[in-house]
Amino acid sequence: MSNILIVEDEHISAQYLKKVLTQNDFNVCSIEDNAKDALRAIKKFKPELVLIDVMLYGNQSGCELALDIRRFDNEIIIIFLSAHSDANILEYALNVNAYCYLLKPYRDSEIVTTIKMAFQQYRSEIHVNSILLRRGYSFDTKERKLYRDKTDTLLHGKLLDFVELLAKNRGSCIEYNKISLEIYANKSNINTIRSLVHRIKQKLPDLEIRSISKKGYVLYQFLKFFHNYITILLFEIHLI
Repeated sequence: MSNILIVEDEHISAQYLKKVLTQNDFNVCSIEDNAKDALRAIKKFKPELVLIDVMLYGNQSGCELALDIRRFDNEIIIIFLSAHSDANILEYALNVNAYCYLLKPYRDSEIVTTIKMAFQQYRSEIHVNSILLRRGYSFDTKERKLYRDKTDTLLHGKLLDFVELLAKNRGSCIEYNKISLEIYANKSNINTIRSLVHRIKQKLPDLEIRSISKKGYVLYQFLKFFHNYITILLFEIHLI
């Protein structure tokens, strides 16, 4: 039975979600109304999927919670919930590698179908060697090669080592100290790492390696369902 965490500060909405999920053979391990307790629940129950309302009780939003989750877990499936369509939130959802964004009010069938599709995609990806990234890139973990539209980018040495580290931890911020340990055996500083990233961006300018201020770097996975979903959503609210 799939384990799901609900992070929702509206009691009625949270109980409605729990009812729909349990009626469809999903296990709701916990319901939390704030980011701090949600993080504790994730570490305690280790859910496969978390439903996060964008607006939460307390100092942190659902978007900030998702970013915190990605700092230590890039496998958990994140689905955002919100009553509003907002371009900034949609972009944020893409940046934290969320699977989907559900707009309230949603139907029972919409919730169940979305979650089933999320689990199906996640479990199918476990058995393949290729990690799909954005803009046509993919990393083959067996061959240790980065491809762009099925063509080898010919990365090698520390450039390849760095991209491999980011790809295997896609969606999570890899901090400077981990990069230094994994790539340089702790014989580097921030400037060395920045120089490495600069060399990669010169060679592959559209590879989306993003800097997280004062922390490290992240490489985002491509989620076809969410990409198409967001494009349709932006069109509907006249943002593209």
